[in-house]
Amino acid sequence: MRAILLTSTFRRHMFVANTVAERCDLVGVWQEEKSFHPERYAESADDEAVIQRHFANRDESEAEYFASHDAVRLGSQGANRVVSAGACNDPAEVARMIAAQPDVVLVFGTGILRQELLSAFDGRIINIHLGLSPYYRGAGTNFWPLVNREPEYVGATIHYLDAGIDTGPMLAHARPSIAQGDGPHDIGNKTIVAAADALLRAAAAHLAGTTRPVPQWPGGRLYQRKNFSANAVRTLYRNFDTGMIDEYLAARASRDAALRLIEPEQVV
Repeated sequence: MRAILLTSTFRRHMFVANTVAERCDLVGVWQEEKSFHPERYAESADDEAVIQRHFANRDESEAEYFASHDAVRLGSQGANRVVSAGACNDPAEVARMIAAQPDVVLVFGTGILRQELLSAFDGRIINIHLGLSPYYRGAGTNFWPLVNREPEYVGATIHYLDAGIDTGPMLAHARPSIAQGDGPHDIGNKTIVAAADALLRAAAAHLAGTTRPVPQWPGGRLYQRKNFSANAVRTLYRNFDTGMIDEYLAARASRDAALRLIEPEQVV
């Protein structure tokens, strides 16, 4: 399978890039630079400290989980391009992608991809969306389930990319194996590992012509960046401190049964 990957520059993105490179012919990686300043949502010095600590913990956890993935490692035929935010849509970059002649385009963590790029690879772009679509939509889709004491809704959705925002037909859901003692970032990193595997299985099924895409059904909860706050972060950690994970594990079978999930086995 000849693939290119459009992604970003955090360690989680380099983990996915290297995982793809290990399992297929990854001939190009485009990394869009990103910046996120969550402290803008702080309303006090204490709020800012809470938010900064949360994201520092996330970075430390990713450094531990993905310790060997501090760079993208491609074979001699692969090219890695680091570009500015949104630059995957530049005509020159799209031309380079076309010249790479990929069978499939894999996406994880870029900005919105525009129509020129989508049209160039129509029906061949497969995305990792962190969050179980369509249950949690928008931003922070693995943060808010933990704020709402619903860890069963943490996961990722593998779907074909269309012109909407994470609206394309779904190929698989991936969920972490939550264990006693897991914190929010353990769960997040486990989700990324599961998502990378599901992405590659879906891509293989796409090439084999055995995918059965499922349209996203209506409903779910929509969260936007403006909904994020220090109080939400406080609630998240309070949920962990007051037994949310043990409660879920004790009733996992019945709680999971309430979810409609597209398992990777359905696409291979």
